[in-house]
Amino acid sequence: MKRLLLLFCLLIGLPFCVNAQQDTHYTGYMFNTLVINPAYAGSRGVNSAMIYYRHQWADIETAPRDISFSIHGPFRPKVGLGLFVENDKIGVHNRLRLFGTYSYKLTLGPGDLSIGLQGGGLYYSSNLTDVEDLIDTDDPVFQENSSRFLPNFGIGLFYYTAKSFVGISVPHLLNNDILQDDISTLSAEERHYFISGGTVVDVADNVKLKPAVMLKWVPNQAPISVDLNLSFIFNQSLTLGAAHRLSESVSGFVTYQFSQSLRGGYLYDFPLIDLPGLIGSHELFLGYEFGFPDERIVSPRFF
Repeated sequence: MKRLLLLFCLLIGLPFCVNAQQDTHYTGYMFNTLVINPAYAGSRGVNSAMIYYRHQWADIETAPRDISFSIHGPFRPKVGLGLFVENDKIGVHNRLRLFGTYSYKLTLGPGDLSIGLQGGGLYYSSNLTDVEDLIDTDDPVFQENSSRFLPNFGIGLFYYTAKSFVGISVPHLLNNDILQDDISTLSAEERHYFISGGTVVDVADNVKLKPAVMLKWVPNQAPISVDLNLSFIFNQSLTLGAAHRLSESVSGFVTYQFSQSLRGGYLYDFPLIDLPGLIGSHELFLGYEFGFPDERIVSPRFF
C-alpha cells in the first residue's frame, strides 16, 4: 500500500497528493504529434495512422500503461481532419480521451501555417473498491467507485517546411474538476501548454542530423519541462537518437522506415529520479500511411 501511495505522489495528479491532473508525457512526442497539437492534422500530405504504447516504470505493477491510436490526413487542399483515442491506466484509475481534430492550412513564406482545433472529452473512472491492504477499511473514500465524462476542446498552431517545424498548442483549454469531496476539489484536469520545434540538417551523403526540442508548462502546478532530442537519419530509413528531459530522464531510441507506407520504432526512457529499484520506461509505435498522390514524392517528411 505504501508503494502504491508513493507512486500516486510521483505521478502528480491523483487525488491523494496534489490537485493537478497531468497528461501523459511521451518521450517520442515527435512521432505522436497529433496527441499534443491538433494543427498537425493533415500536415504529412497523406493519410497517416499510428498506434503508440508506453509502459512506464516497468517494475511497478500499478505504474502507468498508456496506449493511443491516431489517424489524420488531408480532406481538402487546405483542410485536414483527424481523430485520436488515448487510454491511460494508473493502478485503479483509468482515463479515456477521445478527440476529433480540424486544421486549416495557409501558405506563409517558404512553408505552411496550419491552424488547428479539436473537440472531445475525457472519461475518468476510479475503481477505488479494488484497492487492497487498506489501513482503514472503513474509509468512505474507498467504499464506492466513481466516474465522470468531462468535455473539452483545444487549439494549436503548426508551421512547417520540408525540413523544419515549430508548433504551439493547448490540447485542452478547460480546467475541469475530476474528483471532489464535500469541501474541495481533490483532482483537476489542468491546462497544458506545449511549444516544440525541430529541423533537419545534411551532414554527409545519406546522413542527416535532426535536433528537436519541446517545452511543456502546467501553470501553478508543475515546473516547465524541457525535452531535448538529437538523432541521426541514415539513408532516409534508419534513425538512431538520444533525448534528455532536464533533471528527469535520459532516453535512447531507434526507428526504421520499412517501406514508403510502414514505419516503426522503440524508445527506452531511463529515469534520473533518486528512487531505489525504479527502472526505465518502454515506448513502441507502429505507423502506416496510405493515399499517396500519383506523382513520386521527392521530399520525404521528417516530422
